[in-house]
Amino acid sequence: MTTNILIGVGGTGAKVAEAVMHATAVGLGPKTLLVGFVDQDQSNGNVSRARQLLTTLAEARAAWRTTGRPHALGDQSGLLTARIAPIAQGHDRWIPHADETITLARIFERDRMTGSDKDLLDVMFASGKLEQEMALGEGYRGRPHLGAAAMASAIERDSEFWRALMQAIKQAQGGDEVRLVLTGSVFGGTGAAGFPTLARIIRRRLKQENIGRNVLIGGALMLPYFGYAPPENDDGAAGNVARTEQLLMQSREALRYYHTLFSQEAVFDQLYFVGWEPYFHFDYHKPGSEEQANPALVPELIAAMGVCKFMTQPRGDEPPRNQVFVSARKSASTIFWEDIPAPNAGLPNEPYERFGQALRFAAAWKFWGGMIGENRNRIALLPKDAWYRRQGLGDIDFKKDPPETEFRRLSEYLDQLLIWASAQQYYCKQANLTFKLWDTTSVVNRYNEDTPNVDFVVLRPGLSEAQYPSAFNGILVTKQVSDKLAGSERLTQRLNERAFDGNHKGAGRVVAALHAFSALTE
Repeated sequence: MTTNILIGVGGTGAKVAEAVMHATAVGLGPKTLLVGFVDQDQSNGNVSRARQLLTTLAEARAAWRTTGRPHALGDQSGLLTARIAPIAQGHDRWIPHADETITLARIFERDRMTGSDKDLLDVMFASGKLEQEMALGEGYRGRPHLGAAAMASAIERDSEFWRALMQAIKQAQGGDEVRLVLTGSVFGGTGAAGFPTLARIIRRRLKQENIGRNVLIGGALMLPYFGYAPPENDDGAAGNVARTEQLLMQSREALRYYHTLFSQEAVFDQLYFVGWEPYFHFDYHKPGSEEQANPALVPELIAAMGVCKFMTQPRGDEPPRNQVFVSARKSASTIFWEDIPAPNAGLPNEPYERFGQALRFAAAWKFWGGMIGENRNRIALLPKDAWYRRQGLGDIDFKKDPPETEFRRLSEYLDQLLIWASAQQYYCKQANLTFKLWDTTSVVNRYNEDTPNVDFVVLRPGLSEAQYPSAFNGILVTKQVSDKLAGSERLTQRLNERAFDGNHKGAGRVVAALHAFSALTE
């Protein structure tokens, strides 16, 4: 058995981790995934959203896959099978310095330094609020050299997060393998600083504690793929932020560092580089905090496929260290399913099939979930609903065992999946890219274009009988023109004719059937 650990470093690393969790939830990743985050910005919106998805997936799985519950999915259902959980309960995030007013000068106690030590600090870091006196509460503001120093000073202090990480690795060392992946960016502050720093320190700790055997370390590193508006205030500390025009320069220097590092030290077993040209563009600029909640973008999905590949591929012979993979796409103007790498090279259609089924099921649930809720209160009409009887809903005592919690948890997960997918589609359109993966237009109520970093995608709360067919039938863009997918009428027919096999309980029967009958092939 393999223990798989994912650590999102910084805001962009959290967005890639978000994509990995979605991919794992639909069946493209490992069966078990432990997730953690590293960010100096305690309220970073990207990290908060990824942590919310982690909580949602854990709660949804617990609601439907816990033994003894009155409503449960059986073994034959492929829904919510992956266990996605924090590295340790209550310790899914490491904040290097919890004091939001902390500065580099205070970390290194500049006031107590001797003259020569002060001179050295001044040579390495700009004085005043530009670097040494800059409050780190909202991260490292695109200055990875500052972040690397701050992180390195903090990581040697013991913390619950690192104890939990090392404990997870130790528990898997009884002959089992550990695959640990870091995700981050080469162009930001926290990610660029923490990505190589953390990887090297983890390698060192594994060696010190003699637990490095059977531990593979992978990474997904994002090259520049989005830009943003210039800061509103560009003077003093308020202007001490990352800027789009600096991304390429920062990335070039970072890649030179990686080239030197790889020539001297074996840090990663595999490393995936993903970038994009031309950049996606956000019409706002937020240096940090909860307002730094950038919508999901396609390159993060591509990076996630690399992570899933690393975690699920057979090990085989001892792989060479520092293997590097770079993304590419078929067309400069269109996004096809062929551009989404399959984690398993032998199953090139798997991303299409897995995401296709999940999105079709999400659309189906927007209609059928409401139908179940309405029908169970219409006692006189139940005998007329063949699907209701066939799926065993008439046998459930809804007053004794109401499935409200189970339904709510499932809806929360599916809504987050649809929001994530919808944001990618929207920003491809904004970049004049033809998007041929999915079309969530029928389930979206509106986009908050004036505030894209706050509740950007607003979904329809449900689908009417008139809205449902077009939503279900059109949400997936077929990979081949010849692909003829079973439509909404066929799904209804199958619900009327039979239940989906398996040891499902209560409302789990109809949920398992809806998910199974949403598959691309019967």
